[in-house]
Amino acid sequence: MNAPVPALEGDPRLIRLSDDVYVFGTYPYSGLIVTDEGCVAVDGPMSPQNSALWKEFIDSKGPLKYQVYCEHHSDHAVSAPLLEPEVLITSETTALGLDSDEAAREAMRTWGSYPDTAPEFIDAFKMRRPNLTYRGRMNFELGGKRFTLFEAPGHTMGSTVVHAIDDRVAFIADTGTTPAIQSGNPVSWLTTIALLETLDVDWYVQGHSDPLKREDLHYWRTKLLAALDQARADLANGVTPQEVAGRGGVLSVVELLRKPFVGRGDMPPGLRQAAGTTLQEWGVDRMYEAIAAHPTDAPGAALGPGLREIV
Repeated sequence: MNAPVPALEGDPRLIRLSDDVYVFGTYPYSGLIVTDEGCVAVDGPMSPQNSALWKEFIDSKGPLKYQVYCEHHSDHAVSAPLLEPEVLITSETTALGLDSDEAAREAMRTWGSYPDTAPEFIDAFKMRRPNLTYRGRMNFELGGKRFTLFEAPGHTMGSTVVHAIDDRVAFIADTGTTPAIQSGNPVSWLTTIALLETLDVDWYVQGHSDPLKREDLHYWRTKLLAALDQARADLANGVTPQEVAGRGGVLSVVELLRKPFVGRGDMPPGLRQAAGTTLQEWGVDRMYEAIAAHPTDAPGAALGPGLREIV
């Protein structure tokens, strides 16, 4: 009898960045750091089937001691009931914004639905709440490896970056390339990226495309700055959010999807429609709000209490 094939063996979505760091290039991209005392997971798949695959892979590497949700959006925050970490960590801001059980079910039935997910699974789904939250910044060690978590406002106001110091990797979730800014602040996003560029790392693992090098992250910051400049001109000329959305949004979905990435096939079928006009209009609103304020009013990374006010 042939031995069973290990989970994800030969799967092109499994990216190995170093001896102990793995990325599952699904939706969203999910990270794993292996230590001598267990594992740390970063986010997790939205698809229940892919979460089951990821759990099998994680279990082959060691017990899952910690899982970190990098943000409150449903795609990043529904996997813990399946991955079963001993400790689930979020920022305080993210904890306040997590879906209710019914809101998570609704996301799974609509824009985040997968044809192979049984309706009975969705009907019975219950969110896992964090049993450890932090404000501003948090440090911990596992298996002799150092980790720093810090709030990184931008795409959302409570986003977390996981800096795996000894493995020289930063997990930045949707602080990387994404066209959505409905929950965030573009000025905060720009200052967060500038801070990320100073980290002594080899890789930045983002939420919805392949891992980045520093020059890639810097290029994304220039694109975001150009979008802010365009929004400033649009606001001065009386261009409405509806008109901006009609021409493709503040950050072009089409342009970002033009670049190939291993996780493309795992995007939920209904996502493109959900990421359409309404979401883009909200993004314009966030741009215009930021422009109307002074840049120093925008929350910065690792500041703490003030970030809890905006989810």
